[in-house]
Amino acid sequence: MNSLVAACGLVLLVLVLSMTLKKDAPAIAFLLTLTAGVLILLRAFALVGGTMQRFSSLLAQGGITQSLYLPVLKTVGVAVVVRIMSALCRDSGQSALATKLEIMGAILALSMCLPLLEQVLELVTDWTI
Repeated sequence: MNSLVAACGLVLLVLVLSMTLKKDAPAIAFLLTLTAGVLILLRAFALVGGTMQRFSSLLAQGGITQSLYLPVLKTVGVAVVVRIMSALCRDSGQSALATKLEIMGAILALSMCLPLLEQVLELVTDWTI
Protein backbone atom coordinates (compact mmCIF):
# COMPACT_ATOMS: atom_id res chain seq x y z
CA MET A 1 0.00 0.00 0.00
CA ASN A 2 2.88 2.35 0.77
CA SER A 3 4.23 1.76 -2.74
CA LEU A 4 0.91 2.80 -4.24
CA VAL A 5 0.77 5.98 -2.15
CA ALA A 6 4.36 6.80 -3.12
CA ALA A 7 3.64 6.15 -6.81
CA CYS A 8 0.50 8.33 -6.72
CA GLY A 9 2.42 11.10 -4.98
CA LEU A 10 5.15 10.89 -7.61
CA VAL A 11 2.60 10.98 -10.41
CA LEU A 12 0.86 14.05 -8.96
CA LEU A 13 4.18 15.85 -8.51
CA VAL A 14 5.33 14.99 -12.03
CA LEU A 15 1.96 16.02 -13.51
CA VAL A 16 2.13 19.43 -11.87
CA LEU A 17 5.76 19.96 -12.87
CA SER A 18 5.17 18.67 -16.38
CA MET A 19 2.16 20.90 -16.97
CA THR A 20 4.16 23.87 -15.67
CA LEU A 21 7.17 23.13 -17.88
CA LYS A 22 5.26 22.03 -20.97
CA LYS A 23 5.01 25.49 -22.59
CA ASP A 24 8.54 26.72 -21.89
CA ALA A 25 10.55 23.48 -21.94
CA PRO A 26 8.60 20.63 -23.56
CA ALA A 27 11.68 18.40 -23.81
CA ILE A 28 12.32 18.64 -20.08
CA ALA A 29 8.65 17.99 -19.33
CA PHE A 30 8.77 14.89 -21.53
CA LEU A 31 11.98 13.61 -19.90
CA LEU A 32 10.53 14.22 -16.46
CA THR A 33 7.41 12.24 -17.34
CA LEU A 34 9.45 9.48 -18.93
CA THR A 35 11.71 9.23 -15.88
CA ALA A 36 8.76 9.02 -13.52
CA GLY A 37 7.20 6.29 -15.67
CA VAL A 38 10.41 4.27 -15.65
CA LEU A 39 10.76 4.63 -11.87
CA ILE A 40 7.20 3.47 -11.30
CA LEU A 41 7.65 0.48 -13.60
CA LEU A 42 10.94 -0.49 -11.94
CA ARG A 43 9.24 -0.42 -8.55
CA ALA A 44 6.33 -2.46 -9.87
CA PHE A 45 8.69 -5.07 -11.34
CA ALA A 46 10.54 -5.25 -8.03
CA LEU A 47 7.26 -6.03 -6.28
CA VAL A 48 6.35 -8.72 -8.81
CA GLY A 49 9.20 -11.03 -7.76
CA GLY A 50 8.08 -11.39 -4.16
CA THR A 51 4.44 -11.59 -5.14
CA MET A 52 5.13 -14.38 -7.62
CA GLN A 53 7.02 -16.41 -5.00
CA ARG A 54 4.13 -16.12 -2.56
CA PHE A 55 1.61 -16.89 -5.30
CA SER A 56 3.52 -20.00 -6.39
CA SER A 57 3.84 -21.31 -2.82
CA LEU A 58 0.13 -20.79 -2.18
CA LEU A 59 -0.79 -22.67 -5.33
CA ALA A 60 1.65 -25.46 -4.49
CA GLN A 61 0.01 -25.80 -1.05
CA GLY A 62 -3.34 -26.15 -2.79
CA GLY A 63 -1.99 -28.86 -5.07
CA ILE A 64 -2.37 -26.78 -8.22
CA THR A 65 0.30 -27.55 -10.78
CA GLN A 66 2.28 -24.96 -12.65
CA SER A 67 0.76 -26.07 -15.96
CA LEU A 68 -2.63 -24.78 -14.76
CA TYR A 69 -1.67 -21.28 -13.68
CA LEU A 70 1.33 -20.50 -15.90
CA PRO A 71 -0.80 -19.74 -18.99
CA VAL A 72 -2.88 -17.31 -16.94
CA LEU A 73 0.22 -15.53 -15.65
CA LYS A 74 1.67 -15.30 -19.15
CA THR A 75 -1.59 -13.85 -20.40
CA VAL A 76 -1.61 -11.24 -17.64
CA GLY A 77 1.97 -10.35 -18.56
CA VAL A 78 1.00 -9.92 -22.20
CA ALA A 79 -1.95 -7.75 -21.19
CA VAL A 80 0.24 -5.48 -19.07
CA VAL A 81 2.88 -5.06 -21.78
CA VAL A 82 0.28 -4.42 -24.48
CA ARG A 83 -1.53 -1.90 -22.31
CA ILE A 84 1.67 0.03 -21.58
CA MET A 85 2.83 -0.01 -25.18
CA SER A 86 -0.56 0.96 -26.60
CA ALA A 87 -0.74 3.87 -24.13
CA LEU A 88 2.68 5.00 -25.32
CA CYS A 89 1.48 4.78 -28.93
CA ARG A 90 -1.64 6.80 -28.13
CA ASP A 91 0.40 9.41 -26.26
CA SER A 92 2.56 9.73 -29.37
CA GLY A 93 -0.50 10.27 -31.54
CA GLN A 94 -0.38 6.81 -33.12
CA SER A 95 -3.81 5.48 -32.17
CA ALA A 96 -4.04 3.24 -35.26
CA LEU A 97 -0.78 1.55 -34.29
CA ALA A 98 -2.04 1.18 -30.71
CA THR A 99 -5.20 -0.53 -31.95
CA LYS A 100 -3.20 -2.95 -34.09
CA LEU A 101 -0.97 -3.72 -31.11
CA GLU A 102 -4.03 -4.44 -28.97
CA ILE A 103 -5.40 -6.82 -31.61
CA MET A 104 -2.06 -8.62 -31.75
CA GLY A 105 -1.99 -8.80 -27.95
CA ALA A 106 -5.46 -10.32 -27.84
CA ILE A 107 -4.49 -12.98 -30.37
CA LEU A 108 -1.28 -13.72 -28.47
CA ALA A 109 -3.15 -13.94 -25.16
CA LEU A 110 -5.64 -16.35 -26.70
CA SER A 111 -2.85 -18.52 -28.06
CA MET A 112 -1.17 -18.57 -24.64
CA CYS A 113 -4.38 -19.77 -23.01
CA LEU A 114 -4.84 -22.70 -25.41
CA PRO A 115 -2.91 -25.17 -23.19
CA LEU A 116 -5.20 -24.26 -20.30
CA LEU A 117 -8.27 -24.75 -22.48
CA GLU A 118 -6.94 -28.14 -23.56
CA GLN A 119 -6.54 -29.19 -19.93
CA VAL A 120 -10.05 -28.00 -19.07
CA LEU A 121 -11.48 -29.95 -22.00
CA GLU A 122 -9.58 -33.08 -20.89
CA LEU A 123 -10.95 -32.66 -17.38
CA VAL A 124 -14.52 -32.25 -18.65
CA THR A 125 -14.10 -35.26 -20.94
CA ASP A 126 -12.79 -37.37 -18.05
CA TRP A 127 -15.79 -36.38 -15.89
CA THR A 128 -18.34 -37.20 -18.57
CA ILE A 129 -16.95 -40.63 -19.44
